[in-house]
Amino acid sequence: MQYIFEEGQAQGKKLLLLHGTGSDETSLLEIAHYLDEGATVLSFRGTIQEAGMNRFFKRNGLNQFDLVSLEAESDRLIQVILSVSEEKKIPLEEWTIVGYSNGANIAAHILLERHFAIKQAILFHPMSLGVDTQQFSLSDKKLWLSISENDPIISAEAFDQLIQQLEKRQANLTITSTSAGHQLTMDEINQAKKWLSEH
Repeated sequence: MQYIFEEGQAQGKKLLLLHGTGSDETSLLEIAHYLDEGATVLSFRGTIQEAGMNRFFKRNGLNQFDLVSLEAESDRLIQVILSVSEEKKIPLEEWTIVGYSNGANIAAHILLERHFAIKQAILFHPMSLGVDTQQFSLSDKKLWLSISENDPIISAEAFDQLIQQLEKRQANLTITSTSAGHQLTMDEINQAKKWLSEH
């Protein structure tokens, strides 16, 4: 699995980046440095190809997810995160995931469906993938999420379903709403930056 690792300052945040469909391991670097200019960064490229676009798991059409691929790729991603974290001597608890769209979706899925030590995530435009098999508490997780009222890809229902899944499991949520569509906006990035500085 291809990734970029950048050592930051000792007091900087540890940011684990998961891009959206069609992007790569470089796509969120500028945002990560804006969120915390001293951050240590670990940024992955999704291993699935869809019409030449990188993704973190397969789908069979818009919002029609291949759940076998989702589970296999979730486990693959977790193993690489564990391996790199061990190699770089970074405790899992120190990472904050920063995911956008497809990357935010697999991040939310891992937090919901796997006992995983990462406790914080910034999820830009995530949605529920319709998987809800676990019941363990997420009360130790602090998540910042954004949704757009005019997002043509993420419906309000799919976002609300994710929120309900997380709230049912006692996750600590901060939710930001925009009106700009599916793209990232400076407003939500600034709100995420403020949240990160406080956590």
